[in-house]
Amino acid sequence: MKTNFTLMRRATVFVWLLFFIAAGAQEARPGQPIKGVIVKGGKNPGGNLLISAGGGGLFPGNTYGLDSHVGNGFNGNINLYIPLVTLNSSETNYASLGLNGGAGFFGMKKDYNPEGPVYNIAGQSAPPSLKTEIGSGSRQNGFIGEVGAQSNFSFSKFTVSPIVNLAYISSKESQFTAVQTSSVNGQTRSFETSKRVISKTDGLGIIPKLRLSYFPGRIGFFVEGSYWAGPNVKSATTIFKPSGTPNSEGFYSIDQVMAGKYETVETKNKLNALGFNVGVVFSILSKKEYAPKNTEIVNESQAKTNNSCVCLSSPTASVQFPNVSGPSINPGGTLTIPYNPANSTKFLRVEASPHPYNSLNTGTWASIITILTNGVLSTLSPAGNPFTHTGGQNPSGRLIPFSSLNVGINTICINVKCPYSGTTCSIGCFTVMVEGPPATSSGNITTTPVCCTKFVVVPGNPHKEVLTGQVKFKMTGTVVNAKLKIVSAGGVVSYENFVQNGFTACYTMPVDISIVSNTNLPVTSSTVNGLPVYRYSVKFGCRELGPKLPVQVIPGIKIPQ
Repeated sequence: MKTNFTLMRRATVFVWLLFFIAAGAQEARPGQPIKGVIVKGGKNPGGNLLISAGGGGLFPGNTYGLDSHVGNGFNGNINLYIPLVTLNSSETNYASLGLNGGAGFFGMKKDYNPEGPVYNIAGQSAPPSLKTEIGSGSRQNGFIGEVGAQSNFSFSKFTVSPIVNLAYISSKESQFTAVQTSSVNGQTRSFETSKRVISKTDGLGIIPKLRLSYFPGRIGFFVEGSYWAGPNVKSATTIFKPSGTPNSEGFYSIDQVMAGKYETVETKNKLNALGFNVGVVFSILSKKEYAPKNTEIVNESQAKTNNSCVCLSSPTASVQFPNVSGPSINPGGTLTIPYNPANSTKFLRVEASPHPYNSLNTGTWASIITILTNGVLSTLSPAGNPFTHTGGQNPSGRLIPFSSLNVGINTICINVKCPYSGTTCSIGCFTVMVEGPPATSSGNITTTPVCCTKFVVVPGNPHKEVLTGQVKFKMTGTVVNAKLKIVSAGGVVSYENFVQNGFTACYTMPVDISIVSNTNLPVTSSTVNGLPVYRYSVKFGCRELGPKLPVQVIPGIKIPQ
């Protein structure tokens, strides 16, 4: 409870620090003004649809950190804010309420000192040693998915965002072992004095956050503090105890050690941590927000009897594939179209408007738009190319057949011309990458499972082979432009280059093996041991045995030969 209070107190200090920074900001409109246009009542970027990505430090609470043997770490996430309700709007501030959702990952350094007791054994030639072993990597990794409420209070270029999210938090299992090694009567004996298992964690938690964003334009930057209140984390500690009591000098006999037993105690505590992140936030404006209701045209006001029309800055345009349902990009962006035979019947959509405020809109000021693909007139549907734009601030949409694009890099450019003044402008250009079909691949592979081994270091006999409980595979057969895709326990995906008569790395069962192309696409015509996907289950007998005993197996004790 004291630890949680300390974390909350730190979070409160951070919240007030952000608030005073925001309150002291100068009153200034966000973004750059549109030339020739005075905007009244325009929305601050902090009130729009926001996409953010960031990362930073993660600092576990004292109790959780000690019980779970983790230290400071890192976290990263991507979030989306969707405004639903406008609370206040003026030229200098804006307030909104909406939904926040996102996903992220985290990792905390495993920090473990041997917990197990050390036992003196009669006949030992030197004091026993205790060695620490940490399983499943050096970091406690996990991921989160979150959704909740967010409110934005924008003051000039600054936006303060209180956020409360309901989060699903998941982390992997961890193991920590203490192994005692003693030299007794000329023999080296090793046994586990303790083993702590932190179980896999899956559950719901609450993550309140406070974010301060700065928007010099549509792209901004943010700092954020958060408090993670997560689910229970269960752990089991197994302690080895020799039989009976030690003698007056504190020594156990070897018989007492051989007759010893293990006792297990289970505990649980709440996951809690403080997070501090920085990142980038993108403000996505809707079409209606490009044109505020109250505008006053100055300096470049024109009458329709004047034929000296000009192009103003900030045109609106986009490219989308496939038409209607696909992703889109703005001028200067790159759109990648993955290979799909069905693309041949689809269309690339191009939308263009000279500018929502300029004089190239309707009537005598209607503009002529030309769309070029790789420097030549594009094949368009409908209305041909060039075409007359009369839609005002609403873009005109045109379709380019996918079949007219080249495999590789394509450049789509949009030009606009005023027919009366002859003024010509470039609305912008886009890069469209069309991926070709993957290289042909084939393969018929035979894999043979082999138990993985490792070496242990013990006094007087430093190279003793030990089974690890994992399996590796010997590869034979043929494969062209392809490799092995191996999915091991827990859904971990790895790729292995084919090496004739070579061995893969070691994996934890069950293991699924299939053949994929060099671009990681499935090769359905290829087989592994006669099947498209071959599974090796835990029935294959690779168990964690430890060093081999000379004659008999003594529970809890490892005696190397």
